[in-house]
Amino acid sequence: MAAGKCPWRGLGCRRWIILTEVVVPVAVAHIRVEARNLRALGWSYRRIARRLQARHRLAALVAFRLAHGWTQEEAARRWNERWPERGPAKTGKTWSYWESWPGKGGRAPSATVLSRLAELYLCRPGDLLDGPDFGELDAGSDGPGDRLTADCSCAAGTGGYDDRLAELLSMAAPLTSTAGGDVPSATAIEAQLAEFVTGWVQAA
Repeated sequence: MAAGKCPWRGLGCRRWIILTEVVVPVAVAHIRVEARNLRALGWSYRRIARRLQARHRLAALVAFRLAHGWTQEEAARRWNERWPERGPAKTGKTWSYWESWPGKGGRAPSATVLSRLAELYLCRPGDLLDGPDFGELDAGSDGPGDRLTADCSCAAGTGGYDDRLAELLSMAAPLTSTAGGDVPSATAIEAQLAEFVTGWVQAA
């Protein structure tokens, strides 16, 4: 690569650095605090994950991991401790492949992997798969508890924490695509980030 050339020419180096080293870590830190606080209220990990999916538009595999407050490396370590002699040791990179699927560069977890992930995350294997609910096309009626729901009130507030986090994440989304379109400037992202973190005190 030529000197001075940015590998993310479509995004701009400064915007990409802000996204990967500032915006995403701060947003994830807030989500972990939210998950920890909900767990302290007695919520199940499944309920927490569904809330995170609905509120932050996370993929199921990511939501269940963050519901436990784990990084990809921590999740891999727990896998290796539980199944030390079943295949090669898993790494954070392994988790990245699974969580990126079905996107570009991702790798589909097998049925066995999904079963073990469900055991780690304390849920059902099917909970870890994203996709439309075609049961909504069924003319029959579900019984109580048959239809999976987020089981929470996830409507955004008016100008509060949830609105600011949603706006910050929505600004970050275009930066991950090189397809063009309206991409926020680095200055705009920095201003929104500054407003977001003002007054935030991490939970003990």
